[in-house]
Amino acid sequence: MARTKGSGTLTPQQEKFAQNVAKGMNKTEAAKSAGYSEKNATRAGTMLASKNNPKVMDRIQHLQEMGAMKAGLNLSTHLTDLKDIRDGAMRNGAWSAAVTAEVSRGKAAGLYINRSELTVNKVESMSKDDILARMQELSLDTAGILPSVDVIDVESELVEDDADSPLGTQLSQNQSG
Repeated sequence: MARTKGSGTLTPQQEKFAQNVAKGMNKTEAAKSAGYSEKNATRAGTMLASKNNPKVMDRIQHLQEMGAMKAGLNLSTHLTDLKDIRDGAMRNGAWSAAVTAEVSRGKAAGLYINRSELTVNKVESMSKDDILARMQELSLDTAGILPSVDVIDVESELVEDDADSPLGTQLSQNQSG
């Protein structure tokens, strides 16, 4: 029986993904290593590490907390260490290193939010040829479950409101009624 995100336990792939992320892998590499396909690893990693999968996120957090405890690291000591690094860099006139340490402190304290948007296969950003190619790809990927359709190429024309033409008269009547 397959386990779902609401069932309380993670699938073996989800567990492996959580372990990989907790070890420091990026989401795509963690998904690939967990057995997700190369083609869908980026999407799988993004979806697994999102608020839509709280069980996976909780597991990642738990594993990271366990690792931090083993290393004797917590947020307070981490922030203090980064402050010491920043102060040392400032004393030496290494302004770039000081700024980097201070930004790292802010990130560790949760002051920065990293936002990204997945823009893979957004129809708005695709050309007509790209859309047709993607539709063909999806049809092949689903073993023909999606229906094959013929594409009708229609050129749109701007219809002016011409009271003398039958179409113009009909449009005018429809708009007023």
